[in-house]
Amino acid sequence: METTVRRTRNEERKRRTRERLLSAAGRVFVRDGYHKPNTSDIVAEAGVGQGTFYRNFRDKREIFETLLEGFISALFQEFSQMSAEPPTDGDAYREASIDALRRMVRVVRRNRRLALLLIREAPAADDRIARVIAGMYDRFASLAQSYLDHAVANGFARPCRSEVVAQSIVGMGLRMAELWLDGRYADIPEDVLLTELVDFAFSGLSLSSREG
Repeated sequence: METTVRRTRNEERKRRTRERLLSAAGRVFVRDGYHKPNTSDIVAEAGVGQGTFYRNFRDKREIFETLLEGFISALFQEFSQMSAEPPTDGDAYREASIDALRRMVRVVRRNRRLALLLIREAPAADDRIARVIAGMYDRFASLAQSYLDHAVANGFARPCRSEVVAQSIVGMGLRMAELWLDGRYADIPEDVLLTELVDFAFSGLSLSSREG
């Protein structure tokens, strides 16, 4: 009979093996893209056998999808504090937005090449992966809409079609993220980029903005 200690050790070993495979897959995908590698490339990178791979993942798509979902979850986690403690006025809303984006940028910076893969290649990987990516953007838009609806309801944002504005904010942020990851704005400090984005989202081009 398997003891509790042995079961715990086995579960920990399985967890480490799974993490080893995910780490290896991440290196393979950022190096070679999604379509070129196969499972043999991943197991060679991980230094394990094919059987070990298939005890943990069905196929290449599942391990790629697991990588993406882990990365996406890490991004959303950076908004947990803002969701738990919604801002109570416009200034707090602006500062909370900048702070959450600053933390999210740190996550993206640590996974720069994976983030570029997600933006550029993942949507064309196959229909299922494309739905994962589309779902991520919709989740970000839903989150932005919830913050905007809260601000409107509490009188520190103008009434608007929040679902439209939220999708527009996500689209703007996605394009800027791609350019930043590609090094287009390497000469501009990250905090300056974040502040420009947030202030545009809050004030547009109005001369009556915060600097007015």
